[in-house]
Order: sequence, then structure tokens, then C-alpha cells
Amino acid sequence: MAKIEGFRIKNYRVLKDVTLGKLWNMQKAQPLTPMTVVIGENGVGKSSLFDAFGFLADCLKLGVEEACDARGRGGFDRIRSQGINDPIEFHIYYKQDRNARPITYEITIDVDKTGRPYVKEERLRQRRKGVSYGRPFSFLWLYKGKGIVWKGEEVAQESDENTASSDLSKLIEEIESAPQKEESHATEIIELQDKRKLGIATLGALKQHPRISAFRQFIEGWYLSYFTPDAARSLP
Repeated sequence: MAKIEGFRIKNYRVLKDVTLGKLWNMQKAQPLTPMTVVIGENGVGKSSLFDAFGFLADCLKLGVEEACDARGRGGFDRIRSQGINDPIEFHIYYKQDRNARPITYEITIDVDKTGRPYVKEERLRQRRKGVSYGRPFSFLWLYKGKGIVWKGEEVAQESDENTASSDLSKLIEEIESAPQKEESHATEIIELQDKRKLGIATLGALKQHPRISAFRQFIEGWYLSYFTPDAARSLP
């Protein structure tokens, strides 16, 4: 059964930078257990922490702009940490099953020049087969709606990972200009029509991308129960 072993949340409500459990670059940390209880005083961010997962699920279902307004969130400016101009970030470290290689999902959400939220960067990473340590390599990498996806069980070459996000366009040009390369047959250059939708929402529906599809289904399977005091008081 798939489970989250760790996550990091940045600039979401009161959670300016919170990490729980294990991440790909924190291998000595203990992973989250199947049941995790969060305890703390009022106002420290317990509700924000769980709503962050609800927000991510809404982003997948509705798109980031609608998710910012859903469930009374009040828009991007209300959910971004006060006094912060940096984008909202989520890092999810999970395993599809006990024997699977861990996968890291990273998403950065910002506002464009018109003030509308959009997906600035989206990335899925995994270690190569037979490798149990070291940094993972991308098999989905989008920057402002355009990027590369690696088909099947393929991941990026090491030289690709050394490319900064701002230089992703150069990597795309290299792949387009060198179709004879073996890796080019495993890669696909994509550009989303709507930058407010998640890449995993579109690619997760294609059988050519089983890992993305599995992760999408994992998020779609989340169930979050929201307790609204006013609604409870209105019950007969």
C-alpha cells in the first residue's frame, strides 16, 4: 500500500518551512509511521498542515487557481505566509509499496504578472533501479508549463540533473537537436495548455507514464474530513 514517508511545506499559511519524516536528502531521518498524530497548542499550524494536503488534492482536481479559493481559503494571498514574497512549495516523499523505490514530488506555486496563481515548477524524481542511495533523478520536469517527461521506468541522465530550472529550455533544445541520442527515444517534450493545471493531472491519465498515473491515483485516494463549527451548530 502506498504511503507518505515524509514531506516539506514552505510558505503555506503559518507553515513557513516545516518538514516531517524522511526526504530524499534527509535519509537519516525516520519515516512517518502509518498512523501519525499531530499535537500542539492552538495557532501553531495543525489545521494548516492537514489543509496543505487538502489543498494539494484540490490542485489536482480543480487547478491551482480554484484550489486557492476552495473551502473558504480566500485566494493565494490569504494562504501564502504573511510577509513572504516567495512561492508556496510542497515536497512529498512516498513509496508505492514496501519494496518500491521512493518517489519525490515537488511543486512550486506562484502568481503571474496579473496576480493569478499558476504552477511555476513541478517535478517527480526517483533513484535508478538497483540504487539504494544517492540523489534521485527526474522523470517529470516542468517549468512554467513546459518541460520533459521520461517514459516508462526511465529517468534523466546525470548531465540533465545538473541543469538549473532556469536553463531547462537549453536541455529541451539539446534533445530536439539530437534525435539520434538513445535517451531521446525515452523522453517527450511537453507543453501544457493551461499552466494553472498540474502536469500529473494530464500525464497521469496516460498509460505511457505508469509512475505518474500511480501517484495521481494516490492523491485522488486521499480523504480529508473538514470540521466546520458553524455547520455543526446548525444540526438538529
